Amino acid sequence: MTAIFRQSSPIKTKNHKVLLIGRMYHETGEKLLDEYTNIEIIKEPTKHQINEAIQDVSGVFVRYPIKLDAQAIGLAKNLKVISTSGFGTDAIDIAAATERGIVVVNNPGLSTTAVTEHTICMILALAKKLTFLNQCVKTGNYLIRNQVQPIQLEGKTLGIVGLGRIGSAVAKNCSTAFQMRVLAYDPYVPASKAEAVGATLVQDLDYLLAESDFVSLHPELTDETYEMFALEAFQKMKPTAFLINTSRGKIVREEDLIVALREKWIAGAALDVFEPEPPSIDNPLYDFDNVICSPHLAGVTPEAAMAAALSAANQILQVLQGEKPLHIVNPEVWNMTRIIVEGGGTADVEMKIL
Repeated sequence: MTAIFRQSSPIKTKNHKVLLIGRMYHETGEKLLDEYTNIEIIKEPTKHQINEAIQDVSGVFVRYPIKLDAQAIGLAKNLKVISTSGFGTDAIDIAAATERGIVVVNNPGLSTTAVTEHTICMILALAKKLTFLNQCVKTGNYLIRNQVQPIQLEGKTLGIVGLGRIGSAVAKNCSTAFQMRVLAYDPYVPASKAEAVGATLVQDLDYLLAESDFVSLHPELTDETYEMFALEAFQKMKPTAFLINTSRGKIVREEDLIVALREKWIAGAALDVFEPEPPSIDNPLYDFDNVICSPHLAGVTPEAAMAAALSAANQILQVLQGEKPLHIVNPEVWNMTRIIVEGGGTADVEMKIL
């Protein structure tokens, strides 16, 4: 999979400077930007470095979990476009960007397969107690086989919270491949969408929590979903149930998850995301044998990384050339603001997916 940016007229793109706050997921995106603009990369940015570097740039790429706040955006004199590293936009103060007429773009759908596979891997690892048993065998406790039993997925209930691209893909795969009963909670989708992926849409989150053997989180981070999984939610889950989070760390109140694990309100958890990131070296979650952790890389396979980097680079270039990008988070900016193409002329931007 690759993308090609093509110009049809000699526009002076090298007059544009693009700031990369953190490295792109794949070097092909950086090379594409470097071909058409002047790029500056801050590999391990501090707030001071961001505030200094952003002042004279036309475009910014910011890699989660690094934050681009209102103060930094307010210092930018020539900024036209900000791109996320993936789908999520919670690292960017969108209101501040919108107020200043700056286009914000994201890159949705490119890591769906990767995150889906990672989620299912975590479900299987929890069910089969894989990381725990691996450690037991490697430390000489082979007879652990007489003390614990993995469980089967077939016939178990999977609860999906958030039925977007990834939630839908997880539901479809688990329903089809493992014959799991799948319940889905998402107030913003019709029942027909759930049925299409082998799930049953429920209107009551409490019902899903009480019924599910595995609860997998896939909502966007909003005021509504912030810390939606706290003490009350954990107390409604089965003591034999597992929590999987590959969405955003702030969906779960971490200190309450630790209480739920200590009190054995739930059987375990698998987390690819934390709050804050990176988590502290002495995080209490590391003490649990029934907790699996990965460092927020569920969506970062080579295939997904290249696609996301090229999408981000292409959209930055499109805006700088006066072309409307594919995924605008704040479309009102585009509708109200005319992007001036430096040097005059028109541009033809072509994206090819190979």
